[in-house]
Amino acid sequence: MLKRFATVGIGLLACLTATGAVAMPAHASEPDCSLNCDGGGGDGGGGGTGDPGTPPPSTPAYNLQGVIQLESVGHEGAWPFRVGGIKVRGYSRLATWSNDRVDANYINVRCSATVLAYSTNDYDSENNGALVDVTFWSPTVPVSGVPAQSRTVTVNCTHHAEKNGVTYDTTSTAQFVISE
Repeated sequence: MLKRFATVGIGLLACLTATGAVAMPAHASEPDCSLNCDGGGGDGGGGGTGDPGTPPPSTPAYNLQGVIQLESVGHEGAWPFRVGGIKVRGYSRLATWSNDRVDANYINVRCSATVLAYSTNDYDSENNGALVDVTFWSPTVPVSGVPAQSRTVTVNCTHHAEKNGVTYDTTSTAQFVISE
């Protein structure tokens, strides 16, 4: 009986781990074709491939990559009044599936860094660009003798791009602990 529970538990854990560990590309939505679309058909078929019988590809044409990087850690003062913060870079990059950069019609990134009840934000956007980035400092907080959970900075970024009428959106999150 214990062996059955163990087998079922391991199988369930493997399924949950596999679904949670898969990196999902940006969600792409096709433009609204309520008036006229190439490739016609009552079920929305075709999508401009030139052959009305050919179904559209199952994946979007491009991949929106959202990345958060730790640039540096900074401190001021001396114990017991030492404070610290981190410098973070967040960027959005539109690329082909073979990882070649592609210019988007519009691309942006919006990031926030939060530690305790304090936060900082930054935003950048660009027309006809393949990459936009923001680099900014988190709020500074006391670090001398402070537990790690009170020195943990959570960085959240939203990434957005538009190319040929298709919208790409994704998010990224990272946590960094400011050293004492």
